[in-house]
Amino acid sequence: MDLDYHDGCFVSKAQYLHNDQGIKKYMKSVRLVGEGVGHLQQYAEDAFFEYRVRQLIMNGVFEIQGVPKDMRFYSVKLC
Repeated sequence: MDLDYHDGCFVSKAQYLHNDQGIKKYMKSVRLVGEGVGHLQQYAEDAFFEYRVRQLIMNGVFEIQGVPKDMRFYSVKLC
């Protein structure tokens, strides 16, 4: 499995959550990871999915607000 295999799922979930918000504002990354993990057919550690979200931040897919110390301490939104 490629490391970026589930990235599209997180982007789709972020789009869904933004639509649910009505406007595109920051959401806790723990919420995004939870939504993504909850809809996957296979299990992996939350830490792996948080790593992927951080990679998407570094690749310019998400903007970050807060300190990326732990997924509870920062929020993200799609660029």
